[in-house]
Amino acid sequence: NMVNSLTNAVQFGLRDKVVNNKNFEIIVPLYSRLMAKGAGVNVKGIFGSTNWHWSLQDEGSKAFVKSFGTKYGFPPSQAAHTVYCQTLLYADACNRAGTFNPCGVGEALEGFEFDGLGNGKTLYRADDHQCFKDVLVVKGKENPTSEFDLLEIVEVTPMEQVKYAPDHPMFAGGDLGACNPGA
Repeated sequence: NMVNSLTNAVQFGLRDKVVNNKNFEIIVPLYSRLMAKGAGVNVKGIFGSTNWHWSLQDEGSKAFVKSFGTKYGFPPSQAAHTVYCQTLLYADACNRAGTFNPCGVGEALEGFEFDGLGNGKTLYRADDHQCFKDVLVVKGKENPTSEFDLLEIVEVTPMEQVKYAPDHPMFAGGDLGACNPGA
């Protein structure tokens, strides 16, 4: 849907539109490499956000990029990084909880803070189970060097600027209810 929406917006001239003497901006809420590749030249100059990018220079990212690149011959996508990290975090939570029971795993993740998997400290807030970390603001590259080099990081927005109160009414007011361990 994002490929089609972005392509249509650009084809309809919204990239260059001015409204009330201000540039109309197209923003992609969460870029993925697959989406950027699918939209082709339409991503050039379009801002958005992403959870992680293979060009990050922290030690964890460099190690993951090297390992992934050695095995597959190209840099990992944001989705590959997310899957890898979530697998590690789930295994760690099960180990700390001493169970695979979803309620125990959830409790192990509540208030869990960690670093080393990419763009800074990450927190799974206990109150509402929201994940907070620095947000990467990216832009579609004007002159990509390969099919993997479609986005560039233009800003890292600190976690503190994207946090909101756990009881914010737009996000269900923080009431999670009782845990259901399933069948």
